This record gives sequence, C-alpha cells and structure tokens, in this order.
Amino acid sequence: MSVFFIGEFLLEWWHAGAPGMDKVSWAAKNNAKLVDILSPMARAYNNVLAMLIATIGLAIPLTANMHTPKLIDMFLRDRTNQIMLGLIAFGAAHVLWAAWMVGPDFAPIWSVRLAVFGAMVGWAALIPYFFYVVRFLDPSTILARLTGDTLSAVQDALNGKVDVDSAQAIVHERMHQTGTIILKSIDRADRSVALEGIWGCKVLLEQYGALKPKLPPAWFQVDRGDFIGASQDALSIINDEHNWFELRVMTQMYLAYQSALAKSTDAIPAISDATRVVASHAAARGDMEAFVIAQRFFHNYLREAIKRKDVHALYDLFYQYRQLGSELTDKPELLRGVGKRFRGYAEQASGAGIAFATQIAGFDLGWLTLVAAKRHCPATDALLTEVLSFSHGNPQQPLMLLVKAKFILGAGLLECGCTVEAQRVADNLRELPTEVIAAISQELVEQKERAFWEVTDRQVNFEWLSPEHRAFVPQFAALASQRN
Repeated sequence: MSVFFIGEFLLEWWHAGAPGMDKVSWAAKNNAKLVDILSPMARAYNNVLAMLIATIGLAIPLTANMHTPKLIDMFLRDRTNQIMLGLIAFGAAHVLWAAWMVGPDFAPIWSVRLAVFGAMVGWAALIPYFFYVVRFLDPSTILARLTGDTLSAVQDALNGKVDVDSAQAIVHERMHQTGTIILKSIDRADRSVALEGIWGCKVLLEQYGALKPKLPPAWFQVDRGDFIGASQDALSIINDEHNWFELRVMTQMYLAYQSALAKSTDAIPAISDATRVVASHAAARGDMEAFVIAQRFFHNYLREAIKRKDVHALYDLFYQYRQLGSELTDKPELLRGVGKRFRGYAEQASGAGIAFATQIAGFDLGWLTLVAAKRHCPATDALLTEVLSFSHGNPQQPLMLLVKAKFILGAGLLECGCTVEAQRVADNLRELPTEVIAAISQELVEQKERAFWEVTDRQVNFEWLSPEHRAFVPQFAALASQRN
C-alpha cells in the first residue's frame, strides 16, 4: 500500500510539472479544506473501530464458549491485541483533536500529516490483524499459549521472578484450561484438537523434566487448596515424591481417557502412547518419581478399560505397556514390576469375563520376556514366572491363543540359546495332549502371512513368526511332547 500510494503521488506530481510545496499544500490558504480532509478520516476510523469491536465481540465469546472461558482473559492480556486496539482508539481521537485545532489563521500541518498517515497505517494493519485474531482463536494456538504460559511460570519460579505460590497457581489454572479444551474437543468429536492437546501434555512434561532438577525445594510442596479432595496422606506422598506437577498434567490426560472410552476411541492410543513416552523418558533421565506416577496412570487406564469391558482399549494398552517394558531392560527391578502388573491386570480381566484380553496379555508378556532374554536382563526369570502363571485352561479344551503364546515364547528361548528357560515353558505345557501340541506346532509353522486379515492397530498377526524363529517350533514341540 505504501509503495502504491507514494508511486501514485509521484506520478501525479511529475505530471503536474513537479510543483513546489506551496502549490500542493492548503496550509495558510484554505484551512477549512483541512477540516474537510479530516472529517471523512474520522468516519473511517469509526468504521475501523466498529469492525474490530464487532468481530471481537462476536468471535471471542463464541470461541470461549466452545473451548475455555479463560480465552477472554488471554485475549485481553495479549500484547498485540492491546497495542492494535489502543492505536486505533488513539488514531480516532487524534483525528478529532487535529480537526479541532484548525483555526482561521492556524494550520496544525504536522498533526494533519500524522492523522493522515496514521489512518493509512491503521487500514493497512487491519487485514493482517484480522488474520492474527483468527489464528489467535484457533484451538491449536490456544493450546500452545497455555503450554507456553505454564512453562513460563515454571521458569519464572526457577529464576525468582515470581514467588513459588503464584507460579504454582498459574500452572494449576493453565492445566485446568488445557484439560477443559481436550474434554470439550472429545465431546464435539474434534479429534485433531484432542490429539494435539494430549501430545501437548507430553511435550510439556518433557520440557518440565529438564527444568525439574534446578527448581527450589519449595516448588515441590503443595497443600489442600492445590489438590481439593486429596487426603492428608495423599498430599504427604505427593510432597515426598516431588511429583505434583506430573500428577496435575497427567490427571488431565486421565480425564480425557475416561471420556474417550465412550466417545472417541482413537484418542486412547494417543493417550497411552504419550504416557509410555513420558514414563520411558523419566526412567532414562533417572526421575523415578515421574516414572512411578506415569506408571500408576497406566494402571488406572487398564482398570478403567476392564471396568468397561473395552477389549479394544486393553488391546492397545497391553501393547504400549509391553513397549514400555522393553525400554526398561537395563532396569530389571522396574521391569519385574511391569511383569507383575501385567499378570495382575490380566487376571482382573479374566475375572471380569474378558478371556480374550487375558490371552492378549499372554502374548505381550511372552514377547517382553523374550526381549529380556535376548538382552540377558536379570529380570528374565521373574517375567517367565509371570507368563507361566497364566492358566491355559482345561488340557482337553485349552485357551489356544494363550497356548500358542507360550509356544512362541518357548521356541524363541531355544532360538536365543536359553534352553533352561525353554524347558520350563515345555514343562508348563506337558499336560496337553500330544495331538494338541502337534496341531499347534503345525499351525505356527504354516502361518506365513505376517499381516492380520483385518485392519487393526498392530496389524501383525499374533501367530506369525520370522523364518528364523519358526524353525525352532518343531524342536520346542518335541520338548513339550516328552512324557515322564
């Protein structure tokens, strides 16, 4: 706009023979003309203000109602919004002031110039500012701002710019707002926003983990006002374990998980995957308190899925839990805990009448045991004990998937040279009729199709084995067929 206007003036000025300033100015000749110029500018400013106020007055409350009422406060605190609205209001008032200053023998030429150029700048800024407002109202932008505010509060507490209590209050408020956006997105089936919010929580915990060791001791202390409804013992544990921040963030994910079970199943893998990443990275950096709280939420997810008898959720959660376990082979004590909980929740699923979930858990825990064996993890024996504690039912009519899971584990143990462990698996299956063992062995050897015949989250067929692994199935079958 500036280039066009300047070019237009220069063209007209050149076409008129390049006259001097006395020829192109009304100053000291006809001051009433200056008022005539300023009058439409005042009306233009009024139009700009009306457009801005109408847009803001409609868009902000509507968006706030959809996402979070705190959006209004965020909008008013935003520096760009403050500057833009302030400049437009200032320009509108200044035009009136400049018009009032014009007298019969007084031409406030610089005030008029400022008014003219200010009006042009205001109109030029209007379009990009509308784009800015629209982007400001985008839920992705709102989530990013909330995350930024949360991290800024932590950083300010670390640097001593604000007291710890004030910073904690900001964190609690921003996380409640984030959780509200995620829940409302799930209610409206706005899946992309829900997934962005979930992953944003994961990113927030990752960045907080880097700052956590530097924070003062007072930061990790909270009271009943921060966690309303928590018992005194619960508050004591939170303060001792220094994990109130992780608890606050992951509570939002847990609430989203509960809502997603009924309304948006595709959010469940995102939540479980984010929780696994948080737990894995916490263990890697030695933050056992953060790992423990993430693992506890994993257990909460499993319990909720069992209560609702949601096989799909269990199918996904067991997969993510085994992935977490595979990242803990250098921490055998933690891995033993994963194996114990695997069996515990599988038994709960069985007690709730979800037999298929128990068989899924058998496959996943067997896979995890094999990973531990290949990496010579000291937790291998404990994991194997947990797998073998799974009951495969009546020998005459066994749970075939669970038996195949143990078969696959035994053959894999032979492949990696763990003959003693493979013998334990064979002994566990020895009560099965030889014809059942032979049939299972044949099915596993003949299963060459890697992809399951339906579309699933994992997609790999449970019974598929690599050619190297498959070669040891007959050997294990012979081992399991031996009779005393």
